[in-house]
Order: sequence, then C-alpha cells, then structure tokens
Amino acid sequence: MKIATLLFTYNRSRHTGQVIESLKNNTVLPEKLIVFQDGVKQNEDAEEWQKVNSLVHEIDWCEKEVIVSGYNKGLAESIVSGIEYAFRENDAVIVLEDDCVAAPNFIRFMTQCFERYETEKRVFSVSGYSWPIELGDAESDIYFCGRTSSWGWGTWRDRWCQYEKDYSLYKKLKMDRESSERLATWGNDIEQTVIGNVTGMTDSWGLFWVMKAIEKNALCINPYKSLIRNIGMDGSGVHCGITDSYDVEQDNLVKDSYKLVDKIELTEEVKKAFAGLFGSYTAVTSYSEDKEKIIVYGLGNFFISNEKSINENYFIECFIDNSKTGYYAGKRIFKAKEIGKISDISKILIMIQDINECMKVCRELVSKYRVAIEKIELGCQYYGKYQNVIKNVFVKEDGRWEITFGGDAAHIKC
Repeated sequence: MKIATLLFTYNRSRHTGQVIESLKNNTVLPEKLIVFQDGVKQNEDAEEWQKVNSLVHEIDWCEKEVIVSGYNKGLAESIVSGIEYAFRENDAVIVLEDDCVAAPNFIRFMTQCFERYETEKRVFSVSGYSWPIELGDAESDIYFCGRTSSWGWGTWRDRWCQYEKDYSLYKKLKMDRESSERLATWGNDIEQTVIGNVTGMTDSWGLFWVMKAIEKNALCINPYKSLIRNIGMDGSGVHCGITDSYDVEQDNLVKDSYKLVDKIELTEEVKKAFAGLFGSYTAVTSYSEDKEKIIVYGLGNFFISNEKSINENYFIECFIDNSKTGYYAGKRIFKAKEIGKISDISKILIMIQDINECMKVCRELVSKYRVAIEKIELGCQYYGKYQNVIKNVFVKEDGRWEITFGGDAAHIKC
C-alpha cells in the first residue's frame, strides 16, 4: 500500500515548524511527504509566509514534494484539491494541517490501522486525535465513533471518492428518522457550520466529510490516547478562536504495535460520551418507566441549551415546531396544525423562552387544537425562577386569559 503524508501550510511559521519537527522525530518517517502551501493574500504578512516557505523547502530527512499555490485558495479548496492530487498515485493519505503536532508513534499507528482495516469498507477514516470525552478502560488501543476528525487523520482512496460538496445532504439527513438520529448523535453542530459556510463566516470542507460518513452509517477510528496535539486554538488561525476545550494529553509512548479490534461496532458508552461534545442527549436517551413521556413544542436554542436536563427528567416522544420539518434525533417534527396526527398527546412542554410567546402558544393549543390545559407545561417558567406547573386557568368575560402558576408565581394575564 502506498501511503502519502500531506502537510497543509500557509503563514504560521512557529506552528508549522513544530509540526515539521514532530514528523521528523517520528519512529516511522513518511514514505513521501507532500507539502501544500496556499498562495499569499494581498496585504497579508508576506514575511511570515516566506518563513514558512523556507521551512518546508529545508526538509531533507525524507522524500518530499512542495507544491505552492499561485493564488490564495482558502482552507477548504486547498485541502480537497491537495487530497485529490495525492490520490492520483497513492492508496491512502495521512493529512496534517499546520497546527497538528504529531506524537512519535503517529505514523506507525496510522499505517497499522490502514493495513488492518483496508478491506473494512464501513471504516471511513482513521484519526490520530482522540476526542476529549470520558471513556472507561479498554482492552484495545482504539474505539469507533460516527464522526470524522480533521486533526491528524487519514483515509483510503475508495472512501475519499465518495466525498462531495453537497449542501442538500443536510436536509436529506434531517428528513429520515434513522439518519437524523445519527446526525444528532455525531453532528449536532453541523447546522451552524452549514450556515457559517453559506454566509461566508466559515470555510469548512470537513462538514461534508462528516455528513457523508453519517449518511453511510460509517465508522471512524480513534486512539484511546491521543497521538495529535492541536496548537492552533490560540487565535492565530483564520477559522479557530481561543479555547482549551479540545486540549488532550498527548501519548508520546513508543511501541512497536497497537492492539486493534476485530469487532467493528459502536458502543453506547461512546455515543453517550459524545452527547456533551457534538451530540444530542435526545438521541442517546432511552425510555424508562420512571420517566414521563412528553412532547416538546419549540426546537430552538432555548430547547438545545436545556436539552440535557429535559432528557434527565422526561422521555421526548416527538416535537412541534412550525419552522422545521422532518426529524430531530430520530423524533418526528410536527407542525402545530398537525397535532391531530399525534396518536396520543401526553404532556406538552413549551420550550419558548419569552413568557408572552408562551401564552400565545398556550392559548392556541387550548382554544384552537383542544389540548387540555392540564397537559401543558411551560418551559420558560420551569427553567426560570417560577415553578412550571400550571395551577389554574381563568377565562375573563373580555376573552383574556389569567393563568396561575405554582410556587412563587403570581398571575399571568394575556
């Protein structure tokens, strides 16, 4: 198997120098290192760009090829075109950006995974980075998840040929129950990235790779102990802010081989661990008799910010949202006018933060759709300073409503 190692650079000499040094110190050197440097933008720091250019041309410890773009392609185009170039003559590629420092055994790990899982078509990619999630002890050195990583990763030619820049794929995933559950489990942040790409705030190629893996129900390999340390979350990159949320301890242990598993599967442990990272608590919560069934009205940011606590107390059967369609986390989304299609209306939790909007929805549910008032619960009160249970509803002669809540709440008139 011919394996090329790709390094994508631009104008961060300090970061690039550390990545190059880490590759030089690997126990297994790249068969061939192909370095791509994006063209400098007008009015950019040409001096920093030139420093990077000098660094990559000074590499003399392995076979290398340096490709400098004649214009500024941007991150997404650079990576996609670079990978496609490398696959003209290689069976697999290892991909590093200029802020991914490799552990001494990184290439050895990647090579062993490539060789072991070459014929396992469900395995989409291999990552040297281990997500910052809590997992128990394991007998092997790897685990599988449903999300690809773009930090020190690699794949095979026949998997990459399925990559496509297709925005319609997001809607397709949302309209299918099983796909929407996988999307929520592994890519609950994808919607914001899609919006960012469309508005020009981001330039992500990786979101299409993630969505393709989710569509195919593919699996991605990760080491339990990370072999990649990202040093770019310091505000120096175009697409990365300052954060330590993804910091992990790098495994610098040198060994001859890794224990790879024969059984290729996702575990519930990994799914649940991902819920706090890029996933959804709704997607990984199962029904139990100690949880009351509810329907959630409102699938916006207020629900998302309280999703964990809601799932700790309830089991969500479906959603009502007038601006969304399809499914969320495997749960059907209905319009308010489709309430009649819900076979058994349990409690409806209105997850709209504004109390006045809650009242409007409450009025509509009772007067227009004949929902019993005792089945309605207001999330804005439950997650605010008031207790959520509606105690009494009075209808005044002038048609106004007066609702009394339990606890410290007084009367709400609408």
